[in-house]
Amino acid sequence: MGGQYGPYVMYFLSQLLQKQQAMAGAEQKEKNEYFSMDETAASWHRQEDVEILKKFCREGYAQAKKHGHFIIGTGQRGDFIGIPGRFLIEEQPAGGATGFTLWQPLAGGDELYESLEKIDEETAKQVFGYWIAAIDSKTLRISEY
Repeated sequence: MGGQYGPYVMYFLSQLLQKQQAMAGAEQKEKNEYFSMDETAASWHRQEDVEILKKFCREGYAQAKKHGHFIIGTGQRGDFIGIPGRFLIEEQPAGGATGFTLWQPLAGGDELYESLEKIDEETAKQVFGYWIAAIDSKTLRISEY
């Protein structure tokens, strides 16, 4: 299955994930700069080459292109991809059909609402975060966390 993405994409993401794993081991105790509370417990790295998403994550490409980046996370629970966006259905990659069902606000954003179940539309338009999915580093297959 991984062969359909091309050797360049597979190699690039493989190297990126390996780099993340090495950094995660060295900086295990470092404060998470993206989220106040991270359900994935991953170490995150900003990636600005959004064009690579056309090869394995088309559903996240438009949002990543709009914001100029996406994030890759590595942790004990696996590898993850985060697409920037607000807690709005129109900004959720593929409406969550391909695995982007976890949304986490940027650090401090969670102070603006009581819970995601009770967030009003006006607040949802103001709080930025990331739509997160699990990613299999061998096949680049994206799934729900």
